[in-house]
Amino acid sequence: MKALIPLKQFLSERFPMMTADKCHLLIVNGSFKEGYLEYTARLLILDYRSDPIQVIVALREWLKSKNLHLDATGNDIQISFNSEVIDTETFDLEIDFPQRDKLVAEGNDYHVCPPLVWNDVKGGFYPAGT
Repeated sequence: MKALIPLKQFLSERFPMMTADKCHLLIVNGSFKEGYLEYTARLLILDYRSDPIQVIVALREWLKSKNLHLDATGNDIQISFNSEVIDTETFDLEIDFPQRDKLVAEGNDYHVCPPLVWNDVKGGFYPAGT
């Protein structure tokens, strides 16, 4: 979940019409099972006055750049959205996408294991971002 925190900043820099007070990142429908925290991340963008498809494409690009775009089977995640049209130029946009974090619990503490990705240069699987 913490890996998603920079997403709001990225979107507000990319889309000046999207102010930080009108963009909310929520976690909904979460569950913890067999060492994995699975949840739906929701972006709620209020009173937006630009192209909603550009936001979805930018979100997809950002997720891919952070290696957060694949599900447990290695397939692309499904991004879904809803929109409430306010007037001809304004709408509220709700974008949902699934996420999955591997957690290791140690006593009263835990840590999140980064996903492993293949590195051709090193010739093996390594934590994402290394």
